[in-house]
Amino acid sequence: MEQVPSQAIGFREVDRDGNPMPEDNEQAARNTGGGSTPAINPFIAALWLLTAILIGGGAWIFANADTFVGPGSGGMPAQFLVFTFVPYAVFAGIAALISLLLWHALQWQRKRA
Repeated sequence: MEQVPSQAIGFREVDRDGNPMPEDNEQAARNTGGGSTPAINPFIAALWLLTAILIGGGAWIFANADTFVGPGSGGMPAQFLVFTFVPYAVFAGIAALISLLLWHALQWQRKRA
């Protein structure tokens, strides 16, 4: 049993008035829906915020390292735990920053092509 290719069906999108839409213009097809989609991807915005917090917070803790040194009450002090994880947080922030810049470069290249 042979399958019919999708181009043989002859499906074309139409706008609200029934006029055929141009096939190569995806943006026009999105605009006819009338829906309001956010121009900014909320996940990317949250990732930018997380990146700033990781890098900025890590730099602040490194700059104020002398306030974290002091006698602790029994057990492992919270300051020691925070200071132990700071290098990894800064590294994660830098990795996220590089990933975001790569993602924005790919989006820019896709729009220009």
